Parts: sequence; structure tokens; C-alpha cells
Amino acid sequence: MKLAVLLSSYNGEKFIKEQIDSILAQEGDFALDLWVRDDGSTDSTRDILEEYARAGKLHWYTGENLKPAKSFMDLLLHCPGYDYYAFADQDDYWHPNKIQIGLDLLKDIDGPAISFANARLVDGNLQSLGRNVYKNPPRRDFYSLLCGSNIIGCTMMLNSTLACMAQEKPMPKELFMHDYYLLNLCTLYDGTVVYDENPHMDYRQHGGNVIGAKWTKWDALKDRIRRITKPMKVSIATQSQSLLELYPDAPNSEKLAFLQKVAGYRRNIFTAISMACSRKPHFNGKNMAVTIRLSFLLRNR
Repeated sequence: MKLAVLLSSYNGEKFIKEQIDSILAQEGDFALDLWVRDDGSTDSTRDILEEYARAGKLHWYTGENLKPAKSFMDLLLHCPGYDYYAFADQDDYWHPNKIQIGLDLLKDIDGPAISFANARLVDGNLQSLGRNVYKNPPRRDFYSLLCGSNIIGCTMMLNSTLACMAQEKPMPKELFMHDYYLLNLCTLYDGTVVYDENPHMDYRQHGGNVIGAKWTKWDALKDRIRRITKPMKVSIATQSQSLLELYPDAPNSEKLAFLQKVAGYRRNIFTAISMACSRKPHFNGKNMAVTIRLSFLLRNR
């Protein structure tokens, strides 16, 4: 099996060597290629990547600063022909069995599929913070994922069926996040999203994360208030519109109608109220439910 690990880097000199080494140390029955897209680093990240490339350990290229969502999607579009794909952040640390366990979850699934797993929260020195990312299994149905996914992309793997669906289309005009988009695409086409409750990587929290776990109550409260009151730069409405434009003929008419509703909810207060009250999505806990429903009501999501 041929597998591509896709890593987007940006000023990652502090941790990226440790992450690259953990990826290259993966154990299992597969051929692994590591592809890195540098998103305009100004530190020594590119020198580090070139050092590994000269040793034949990875492939890398660079381009304009696209931000994480489009940088990761550019990687996926840039690397056709693999059986499986895995996303990697530049500052985490993978356990040696991470890839093989993800492959085992996907290998017997027909149709588009994604696997993901729990992750161990650690500090900058890889010391445990005493808990994992998920206390309970995240929701994996289309409606819940479209309105409020909390699945982190650095644990995700996807099969070639789903990858080809994305690679056959151009870059989406608007992307909230690449992982969120691919989860929406997978479940729009009645694909499979499978979860492993065990952690197979260390999810490093060091203060510089683009997206990190809110592991104190105060951090979590501030994050909830921000999500409710601050409009997103790229909303789930605009990302849903991108999905509609690229996949207008999705076979499930009920899901397609709900996608159209989400895409247009910001333009109509009554649709926003309907979204805030909808019983189709379900959320992991009351706090998440209140946060998302209020952000719909205020048309900030």
C-alpha cells in the first residue's frame, strides 16, 4: 500500500524535526512518502526541510502563504496516486503504530472513508497534561459534522476514493478548514467515518498552535464566548456554498437540501432561527450545543 503523509509547515523550526522523525519511524506494512508544503516560513524551517530532502527522506515545495486550510488542500491536490493519505501538523509527535492502526480501520471499507483517533494532550516538552483530546466519541453523522465538527485533522486518514473525489475538483473558493471540508464531503456522499478511542499521537500544546485544545476551564469559556460573538472569517456557510458549487449532484437529496440551508442561513433571520433550533445535528455535550446554537442564531458561525 502506498501512503502519503501531508504536512503543512510554517515557522516550525522548534518542533518540526521531532515530528518528521516520528513520521519516518512509522512501523507497518506500507510504503510511506512524506510530502511537505511550506506556507511561507521566515525562520529556518525551509533549511531543515531541504536537509531531509537531500537525504531522500521527504519531498517538499513552497508557495504563497495560503494559511493552513488551503495549504493542506493544495498538498492533497498536488499528490495524486496514493492508496491512503494522512494529515500531519508540524509540532506533534506520532507513536510508531499510528499509521498502521489507521490503515487497519480503513482497509476493508468500500466507498469514501475517513479514520481518526484520540490524541494525548502534552506540553511543549511532550509531558502529559493528564488527559486526551476526546472524553467521549465525537459525532460522525453528516448533520452534526456540518454544523459543529470537533474532529482534529492531524489524527485523520482518508482512502483513495475520498481523495480522488477532492482531487478531481479545483481548490474550493472558501475553506473553513481542510479536515472539516473533507468530513463534510465524505458524509455528504454517505461515506464512512470510523473512530479509534485510543491515542496514537501526542498533540502538543505550546501556546503557538493555530488550533489547539482548550484544556483549562477558563480557556474553554473564553473560546465559547469568542465562537458565539465573533463572526468567522470563513464561515461554515461560505464553505458549504463551496461544497455545493463543486458537488451539486450529490445523490442524497435530504443532505443536499440541508447543505443548501446551511449555505444560505446568514442571509435570512428565519433560516438562522431554524438552524439554531434544528434537531438534525447533535453535539458532544451541553456546552458545545449552546455555543453552536447561539452562534447560528447570531449568524456568526
